[in-house]
Formats: sequence, structure tokens, C-alpha cells
Amino acid sequence: MSTINPAAAAAATSIEPPAALKGFRAIKDMFKEEHPRARKSISQQPHPVAWKFYQVKLGRAATVYTAGVVLFFGWPFAVKALINLNNGVYDKPTKGSRR
Repeated sequence: MSTINPAAAAAATSIEPPAALKGFRAIKDMFKEEHPRARKSISQQPHPVAWKFYQVKLGRAATVYTAGVVLFFGWPFAVKALINLNNGVYDKPTKGSRR
């Protein structure tokens, strides 16, 4: 089993690419776009946003997510209420409370 030599690993990472690859990199950089984002076009207007479509999708998703959250967080309270209703055990008021 061979051991890892940190000096050899560091020397291997500092190898320069061949001169031909440097030339290809320079040619590639000539055609690369200089800015990271697309520029806004002056000749074309932006397309209209389909607000009705997104409202319908958001409304449909909101109803499903709301029902899911209520079921996920509400089932312990519903089970407690059903158990208390069936066996007649109710929360006893604490001493000094106005119930």
C-alpha cells in the first residue's frame, strides 16, 4: 500500500498546461461573452405576464398546502378532542382560574 506524499501532491497540482492548450484557451476567451447576464434588448418589448394563469396555480397550490399544514399540525388536537369526548375526561381547570 502506498502512502500519500503531500510534497508530491502539491508538486503535481502546480504543473503548467502545454503551450498549445494556452493558445486554445486564448482563442476560446476571444469568443466568450464578457458580461455574466444577458443585456435587455431595445428593439423588442417584453412579453406580457399571464397573471391569471399564475393566480390559478397559486390558488390551487395554496389550498392544498393549507389543508396539508392544518392536517399535519392539527391531528394531535383532533385526536385529543375525540378521546376526551368519548371517555368523558376533560381538562380540569387550574386552581385560581376563572373558568
